[in-house]
Amino acid sequence: MPDALSSGGRRRVVVALLMTVMVIAVLDKSVFAFAGPQIIDELKLTPAQFGSIGSAFFVLYSVSGLLVGFAANRWPARHILTAMSLVWMLAQVLTARGSGFAMLVGSRMLLGAGCGPGTAVTQHACFKWYAPRERVVPAALIQVAIMLGAVAGALMLPLVIQRAGWRFAYGLLAAVSLAWLLAWTAFGREGAHDDAAQSPASAAVSYRRLLLNRSFVLVTLAGFCSYLPTALIYSWVPVYLQRGLGLAPLQSGYVVMAATLGVIVLNLAVSTLSQRALARGASVRRALVAPPMLACLAGGLAMAALGFAAPGRTGTLALFLAGSVLVNLLPAFANSIVAFVAPVRQRGSLLAIHIGVMTSAGMLAPLLVGRAVEHLGGRIAPGFELVIGAFGLALVLSGLLGLAWIDPERTRSQLLPSELQPR
Repeated sequence: MPDALSSGGRRRVVVALLMTVMVIAVLDKSVFAFAGPQIIDELKLTPAQFGSIGSAFFVLYSVSGLLVGFAANRWPARHILTAMSLVWMLAQVLTARGSGFAMLVGSRMLLGAGCGPGTAVTQHACFKWYAPRERVVPAALIQVAIMLGAVAGALMLPLVIQRAGWRFAYGLLAAVSLAWLLAWTAFGREGAHDDAAQSPASAAVSYRRLLLNRSFVLVTLAGFCSYLPTALIYSWVPVYLQRGLGLAPLQSGYVVMAATLGVIVLNLAVSTLSQRALARGASVRRALVAPPMLACLAGGLAMAALGFAAPGRTGTLALFLAGSVLVNLLPAFANSIVAFVAPVRQRGSLLAIHIGVMTSAGMLAPLLVGRAVEHLGGRIAPGFELVIGAFGLALVLSGLLGLAWIDPERTRSQLLPSELQPR
C-alpha cells in the first residue's frame, strides 16, 4: 500500500480485508453443512457420526481461540491472520483429497483450530483503527461480514456442490483463501489507536477479576446460549431443511439466505441507533445491553415455540427465521461490551476468552441433535426441533439475567477506577 495513502483510506482498506476474511471463514465452516447430504450418502454416515463430525470442528476451535487471543496481546494481528489463513487452506485441501470418517474428523478439527481465533483477532485488529466510542458500528460490520459469508454460502455452495461435487467445493475454497492471503500480505496494516489511547499509568488487571465480574460472566453466558442454535448452521440446518422439512437444496439455501439478510439488516440498524444513542449521552447499559438482551428473549421464545408448539411447516419456517435473526444481534454487542470493560492491553485475550467460551457451544449442539435424531428413530425434524426448543428456553433465561445484571459502566469503574472518562 502506498505510504501516501491517508489514514482514513488505509483504515477502510484494512476493514474491507478483515470483512473479506470473515466471509471466507464462514464459507470454509459452512461448506460441510451444505455438502452434508452428499457426504452422508457417499460415506454412509449415521446421524451420530455426522453430528460428531460437526462437533469435531469445535474441539480445538475454542482452545486455539483462547491461546491465540493471549498471543494477540503481544504479536501483530496481521501476522496471526496470515498464519490462520494458511491453516484454513491446508484443512480444505486435506478434506478435498481425503475420504472416510476419520479424515473428516481430523480435517474439521484442523479447520476449527485455524478458525477459532478468527472473530476475536479480527475484531481486535479492527478496534485498533477506531476510538472506543466509535466501535459499535465497526464491530457490527465484522458481524455483518460473517452474515455475508452465510449469504454467499447459501447462494453459491449448494449450486457448486450440486454441479461439481463437494470435493471440488473444498478445493475452490482453498484457492479463495490463497487469493485473500496474497492481498493481505500486500495491503494489510496494523492500527495504532491503542498506542495513542493507552495511558502510561494504565496497569494490567488480574484475570480473576476480569473473568469473574458479573458483566463478563453474564454476557458470555448469553453468548454461549445464543451460539447453541447458531452453530447448527455449520452442520445440521441444511440437513434439517432438506431431509426434515422436504426442501430442495436451493430452497434450503434461500431459507439460510433470508435469515442472513435479516441478521444483516437488524445488526446495521440497531448498531447505528445504539452508536447514535451513545453519542447523545445514553448510558452504555441502555445502548449496548438492552437491545441484544431483548433480542435474546424474543428469539428464545420463537425457538421454544418451534420446538414445543408443533406449528406446521410454514409456521416452523417463520419461527426458525425469526429466532435465527434475533439471536444473532448479540455477538457484535457482546464484543463491544467486553472491549468496553477490558484494559487495552488485555482486550485481545479477554475477547478471545469470551468468544472461546461462547463458541464452545458448537461442540455440544451438533452432538445433541445427532443423539436426539437417533433416539427418535432417525427422524430428523422431531429430533432437531426438540433440541432447538430447549435452546430457546436457555436463551430466555440468559436474556433475563443479562437485562437484570449486566452493567458495563459499573464493571469498568470497579476494574479500572483510575480511568474516570468513559471509553
